[in-house]
Amino acid sequence: MSNPHFDHNRVIWQDEYSGKYQPIDYGVQFDPEWKLFLEKRQGFYRHTGVETEDEWINDRIFDLTGVEDYLHLRTGESSADRTIGGRQMLDLKFAPGFFKGKRCLDAACGAGRWTKTLIKLGARVKSIDVSEHGLQSVRQFNDDVERLDLFEIPQRTDLRQAFDFTICWGVVHHTHDPKQAFANVAQTVKPGGGLYVMIYAPNYHNSVDILKHRRHYHQNLKTFEEKLAYAETIADRRENAHNYLDMLNTFYNWVVEETTIHNWFRVNGFIDVITLNASETYPVAYHVFGRKRTFHPPLYNDLGQVVPRLAKYNRRQAVQLKRPFEKEQGHAWYAPFTNFADRADSTEFPERSTLVLLENGKPLWARHAQHLDVRNLGCGRYSHWNGILLFSTSDNSDPNTNKRKYEYVFAESA
Repeated sequence: MSNPHFDHNRVIWQDEYSGKYQPIDYGVQFDPEWKLFLEKRQGFYRHTGVETEDEWINDRIFDLTGVEDYLHLRTGESSADRTIGGRQMLDLKFAPGFFKGKRCLDAACGAGRWTKTLIKLGARVKSIDVSEHGLQSVRQFNDDVERLDLFEIPQRTDLRQAFDFTICWGVVHHTHDPKQAFANVAQTVKPGGGLYVMIYAPNYHNSVDILKHRRHYHQNLKTFEEKLAYAETIADRRENAHNYLDMLNTFYNWVVEETTIHNWFRVNGFIDVITLNASETYPVAYHVFGRKRTFHPPLYNDLGQVVPRLAKYNRRQAVQLKRPFEKEQGHAWYAPFTNFADRADSTEFPERSTLVLLENGKPLWARHAQHLDVRNLGCGRYSHWNGILLFSTSDNSDPNTNKRKYEYVFAESA
């Protein structure tokens, strides 16, 4: 099976790669780490990336909420070094009561540190994963545990819009199709609910040294014993071996740009999308949260600007736009459309146009958009301006190749 990183020199994920790579047996990808954790091997327990003991969970609660010693353990007096593996520094925190009583999903839960964190904060949590030793760990403190792959979620109608809060931490970038993995996880969130993901940023895991280590690990080392010894050898200290094996052992190890992640949220119906660690100059990963909108079309766009609901229009009067569409910049395209300048938006009448752009018969939601937003954000924004039609598709795909029909019709009012 071809590896995009070693065979095609593709490390920074682009959505055009979606559907081009094959899944692997994800059940065995992380399982060695969780097995070593259960065996309490040095470097694989008492580590921030995996430990589920209450002292470490107290720290995870602090990471999320900013509340010191939430569990009243007086952990400041502990002699254990609970910084091995690093801490996450979020600019914005969740209120401690945010999770109480909520039904939450820990998607690809691993050994269950976030499951236990949410439980301690008062949530009811369902934990899913495909690693047997990870599930074995989680069953020690959670009864609602199931072996389920992220790519099996669409077949589970009982999970669709079933959760108030879903966390998917450090997982989608290790799949063959991060865009689809994200979409699968996103569909589990109720309208009004929240989704929190951690996804590798293009600052560390795509560095020359890391790629060199990964290439050697996958192409030259044959047995797991050899691979484990290599991870322990290159680790900055033996107690941090978990981070290195985690980085080396995955077949897919994509990094994703922040704008791409934000677009995934918007395409899947989320608003109030925010990077929680935006102040980091060179983040190893992006921590991003979004709230799923409860209405369609939205009353406000993602920039907080009022978007009026569509006025009535006659679907039978829609006129199909002919390809090819000309690329402008970013996500923006020109439609072959030069008429109706007297009905278009202009500097004097910035919201005059009543034009509604349809994608496969459904209206795109963001009319009268700023051209910079069409280019940089896309996701269905468009502008009928001085006789031209500048638009973006609902998922920022190429309108010349996505096999969708684009039409325009004029509504009764703007």
